[in-house]
Formats: sequence, C-alpha cells, structure tokens
Amino acid sequence: MPLALWAMASLCLLVSAPSALANSGGAGIAPPQNPRGFDSRAVVYSTFPRTLRRGDTGQDVKTLQTWLSDIGYRVPETGYFGSITKTAVTRFQRASKLRPASGTVGNKTSATLLLAVKRLTSRLTAGAIAPSSAKSSTAWVFPLTPISRVVSPSSWSLDQGVDIATNGSACGRSVVEVAVTSGTIVQEGISGFGPDAPILKIAGGPYAGRYIYYGHAAPALVKVGAHVTTGQPIAEVGCGDVGISSGPHIEIGISDPGGPTCCPGGETSKEMYQIVLGLYRKAGGH
Repeated sequence: MPLALWAMASLCLLVSAPSALANSGGAGIAPPQNPRGFDSRAVVYSTFPRTLRRGDTGQDVKTLQTWLSDIGYRVPETGYFGSITKTAVTRFQRASKLRPASGTVGNKTSATLLLAVKRLTSRLTAGAIAPSSAKSSTAWVFPLTPISRVVSPSSWSLDQGVDIATNGSACGRSVVEVAVTSGTIVQEGISGFGPDAPILKIAGGPYAGRYIYYGHAAPALVKVGAHVTTGQPIAEVGCGDVGISSGPHIEIGISDPGGPTCCPGGETSKEMYQIVLGLYRKAGGH
C-alpha cells in the first residue's frame, strides 16, 4: 500500500476509536470551536506531538485544556499542565474507561478526547444542544483592566504571590481590579497589603473553595460578604504606598488547597504566575 494511503487509513482508525462521553459531574458544557487548536493535517499517529504530563508547558497543553473545558471538565487555559489539569485528565480517563487512568495524555487518551470533542461539535451543529449565552460561573479573566496599563510579564516578579506593576505608575480609577472568577468577598484588609485589600473565595470549578488575594488595593469597591461575578470591579490599584509597597502595583496570589485565606509563603506563586500569564495573553497582552 502506498505510504500516503497507509497514513490516511491509520488516521481514520485513530479517529473512529470508540469512547464514552464523560459525565462532567455537574459542570456546564461550553460549545466548542470545532474543535479549537486542532490541525488535522499534522496528525498521523497521535493528536499531540508528544506525551503530555504534569509540569509540561506549551500551546499543546493549552489545546488540551481547551478540549477538556469544551466537554465539561473545566480547567483554566493557561498552557501549564498542573495538578488541576492532571485531575481533569484522570477523571476523563476513568469516565472513558481508559487504563491506566494516570493523568498522563498519550496517544489513546488524546484520540479519545478528540473524538469526544468532535462528537459534541456534531451535536451542536445538528441542534441537539443549545449553546448558552450566559457567562460560565467558572470563567476566568485577567485581574486588572485596562490591559494596556499593565507592564509586560518580563517585569513581573514572584513573591508570596505575583507582583504586577502598572505603566507610568497608573493607579486609582485608571486601573481597576476585577474578580478573576465568580465568588464571594470574604475579607478586606491584610497585614502588609493595606486595609482595603480584598480576598475572594472561589465559587466553582477546579479551584472552588480556594482564595485569591489582591494586595495593595485601595479603595475597595464592594463590601465583605458580597457575591461577585467574573470581571466585576472589586477594587482599584492603590496610589502611593499602600501596605508594604514602593509604588502602585497589585500582588495577587492564591491560597493552598485547604489553606487559610491569606497568605501562602510563596509555594503557590508559580501556580498563580501561570494562571495570570495565561489570562494576560488571552486578554490580548503581549
């Protein structure tokens, strides 16, 4: 058989492999983009050019995260394969009866995942699923707006969280801090971060129950106990020295799973960096 025909036959067998659409465990299903990030011309033996596992970074990881979210396994699309992505992959493997359910994405898992996304796409095209116009409660956005007033990631630094400064020392109403995702403001005022620094308890998704803190904010724009939605203004970047600070910036961090509201000792700063970096790029930052 000519090589080209043999490769085409191999691809057909790969895509037609049986799989079960996963039960999302209550997570909403978002309409996929047919499917996003996939180039069929690049596929012969596997969907991704490498086996994906925890610790990997890159566009292929982001594509994996997009596909998982498309079929109901909500994960932040950061391009970093962390514990949240591994958990989602493991759940998908178990639901699809793939063995071993190791959380590593090889040929069989990637092919089964692609087929699940394509099946969902076909159902959407046929009108079997009505796309929802409502914003998902697990959607995420970059914490500062407008993005044009944020310095580039090359100037960010890691502390307990991630220090992100503003262009031209912009502050106050010119740079607003927003809820990165839906949740509840459980505290305002953090030692060293100023009396108005808000803490957001995440409502849903893989980070549910963890806390996001916004250091060096002033003033706060919502009250403690308020439920906020993704992108809602919650504070402004403080002008001058707010808390232990040398100028206008935000330090944003995330708590350890099961940890206190604030503040981690730096062990989650890399995780937070990957989250905000992905959100920055998604918002059009360069």
